Amino acid sequence: MRLARVLLPSSPVPRIALERDGCLYDVAELERMREGLLLDEDEGLSVAEDFFTRVFSVGGAGLDVLDDGLCAGNRPTEARLWPDALLWLPPCLPERALFVQLVGTADGEEPRYHLGNPRGLLGHQESVAFPPTELRPDVEISIAALLGDELRAATVDEAERAILGFTILLGWVARQQERTSGVLRARDFAATLGPVLVTKDEAGALDDARVRLRVGGVIEELARPAAPALSFAESLAFVSRHVTLLPGDIVGAPPIEGGSEAARRLGLTFGATLEVAVDRLGKVAARPVRGPAPPPFRRVKS
Repeated sequence: MRLARVLLPSSPVPRIALERDGCLYDVAELERMREGLLLDEDEGLSVAEDFFTRVFSVGGAGLDVLDDGLCAGNRPTEARLWPDALLWLPPCLPERALFVQLVGTADGEEPRYHLGNPRGLLGHQESVAFPPTELRPDVEISIAALLGDELRAATVDEAERAILGFTILLGWVARQQERTSGVLRARDFAATLGPVLVTKDEAGALDDARVRLRVGGVIEELARPAAPALSFAESLAFVSRHVTLLPGDIVGAPPIEGGSEAARRLGLTFGATLEVAVDRLGKVAARPVRGPAPPPFRRVKS
């Protein structure tokens, strides 16, 4: 399945959508249209529209039935959502998520990671406000796993089973702040996630997925990444020995080598839109901008 979380102008409540062949369909509308057929509660179909409840807490109950209908060609126009008329949100619930970012390690080393700021997660096509002192934007491109089960001192097999799906992650970096205030301060202001959560069965193996960047009309494809020293599951199992991971949590893989350099070569500047496409995960776009100068953080003494 390919799941999105979107906000419509007609409702203040975020909605769940299913994506097929680049088209979005409102889950609530699909279910209303099937009401006459859904007579059995044994089918496990939930009427919950909350993304966290429906996707993570109850494992996407009933969404596979709706997706099977879309795959079979049952694509009602009445349930169609138009991207120009909605706001894309991260395919998670940031206020309930832990955000873990893995750092690249050499073969034989233990995984390294840091905790990110989930409240800084932005959706597809959102502007990214950088600290005003930054001279130019920088970005690290990753694939993120979203979890569907709790992991506490997990085995590798348990960690593998806990991965619900994957999405694209753009980790924005303020290099000026990195030099003066360290790695975490340089990354705690924003990251872009999405636009869709692609379930593990549909995403398949992503180790050799092609990654393409575009700024303006110029495109660059990254070299195929080498096999990681540790699998996603091995890294998750290690992290779970130190931090309890829960359904809905986000774990970013180590940044893909060459992504930051490619963005610079393409001329990524404030006001330019970066588009990143990953095989089977779709494409995500974001526009870095220089944020406004903040007020003083302490009272000026007279």
